[in-house]
Amino acid sequence: MQDMSESSAAHALQPPANHEGELRGTEISAQDSRRDLRSDTINYDAQRMIGHGSFGAVFLAKVVETDEMVAIKKVLQDKRFKNRELQIMRQLVKQPHPYIVQLKHHFISKGSKSDDVYLNLVLEFIPETVYSISKYFNRRKESIPIFSVKLYMYQLARALAHIHGMGICHRDIKPHNLLVDPVRQVLKLCDFGSAKAFVKGEPNVAYICSRFYRAPELIFGSTDYSTMIDVWSQGCVFAELLIGSPIFPGSSGVDQLVEIIKVLGTPTKDELKAMNPNYQEFKFPQIRAYPWGSIFKPSTSPEAIDLIGKLLAYVPDKRLKAIEACEHPFFDELRQPGTTMPDGSPLQPELFIFTQEEMVLAPHMRDILTPAHIKAQQQQQQAATNANGTAATSSAATTNETSSSTTANSNNNRVASGTSPEMATAPAPTSAPVSATAV
Repeated sequence: MQDMSESSAAHALQPPANHEGELRGTEISAQDSRRDLRSDTINYDAQRMIGHGSFGAVFLAKVVETDEMVAIKKVLQDKRFKNRELQIMRQLVKQPHPYIVQLKHHFISKGSKSDDVYLNLVLEFIPETVYSISKYFNRRKESIPIFSVKLYMYQLARALAHIHGMGICHRDIKPHNLLVDPVRQVLKLCDFGSAKAFVKGEPNVAYICSRFYRAPELIFGSTDYSTMIDVWSQGCVFAELLIGSPIFPGSSGVDQLVEIIKVLGTPTKDELKAMNPNYQEFKFPQIRAYPWGSIFKPSTSPEAIDLIGKLLAYVPDKRLKAIEACEHPFFDELRQPGTTMPDGSPLQPELFIFTQEEMVLAPHMRDILTPAHIKAQQQQQQAATNANGTAATSSAATTNETSSSTTANSNNNRVASGTSPEMATAPAPTSAPVSATAV
């Protein structure tokens, strides 16, 4: 069976007029992080379509029973192809991350044709994307505040570090796939339709990732690439937020390479070999690299330019790992003790709570990435937790001792009166009702 994401075939889904109604009052088998697979009836009130493409469609819906707003991604299942998205999303339920969208449930539904089967992913609803926010500021002829850019890029690096530590490559990092809660300034990586858990020795398709964000090794046809293709895409998104438009706006695969060469210069033979050892053709005009400082606005900080240069390198192994990018001086402001959100509220505490998966590729960096004042806060919280736990244990022990003493005295009295302790303390048999759950 071929992998759905390993094919350039488009799985177009044009929802009929009554498509939204198909989601209403659906009986589903839901899988989420809070309970095992079980049969439930959950009613979704579809509000409107909020996205569509070759993959299918995304609807905004309300859970009738709770009024919770969710996003439902409806994807046509083609029997000729594997779909890894559900498998990866379920893995992320078990290994969650604060900057990756959460899968709440999933269910299967039928389409208008008898053979049409749809996978429906019920996801947490996040109202905006980096793309929509960038478009908003472009319309106003303004730049996105640099502090917001720092937050977005830092959170993206954290999310990438997490999935890369799990051996998963997203393979479609772009502004559209970066959800943003504009109130809390929280970014969440979404759309794992192209994602893959890499297997050593197993080739991967080269025709992957949206063109503007496609790493050069993919353009050169490499099938043995690494998670560093996500890092390249991250650098493209970062540059786009600073410039206001894509840094490499190629009109085709070949033109995309031309746009990259205009900025990075012609790759050397060694660089080309590092991207794809099997690529034999080398007939490029010799073009010098364009100075990074000339591409961005004069007000762009040297730290921002330096970070972009370390993300957008021809040789994949020379790019910063996602977790290494978090250490870059561009993000130092986030680690300062007095730094707050633009509205004066404290920074998200999750910014400096790292998962084990993030640390897999650089275990020595946890202490480096956690600021001293945050460490002190975490130690205080841990000490308070330990103290509360000790107090609770001590209280329970005292209660048990008192109870034991009382029981012993009572038993002695019963022995004196001719009643054994075993007979006195044995519980009477009961026939309590059993609550059964259909599985």
